[in-house]
Amino acid sequence: MEKVVKIDGKEYKLKATGSTPRVYRSLFKSDVFADIQRAVTPTGDLVGIDVFENLAYCTALQGGSISTGTSIEDWLDSFESPTAIIEVAPDLMEMWADETDTMSVGKKE
Repeated sequence: MEKVVKIDGKEYKLKATGSTPRVYRSLFKSDVFADIQRAVTPTGDLVGIDVFENLAYCTALQGGSISTGTSIEDWLDSFESPTAIIEVAPDLMEMWADETDTMSVGKKE
């Protein structure tokens, strides 16, 4: 899934695909599925901003919005607002939910 979002006034194309968990694991040595479960409480509150920063970075890389030579720290430093990523967290969660939905229905035996 692809989505264009505004982060701190600048448009970024974010892309989530089947390789996103692998890219995330390669960059951050962590499981994106476990991290998202840790970052969102059962009531939907966000408690792990680092997870959303990491996921936004991965999807921006995959979308071609930032170059592979740009570190996550440099990318985050380019934002004036310290809450820039929090503001797009709902978009990230929507993309993630759409990408991880089961596409097929199992056969009944």
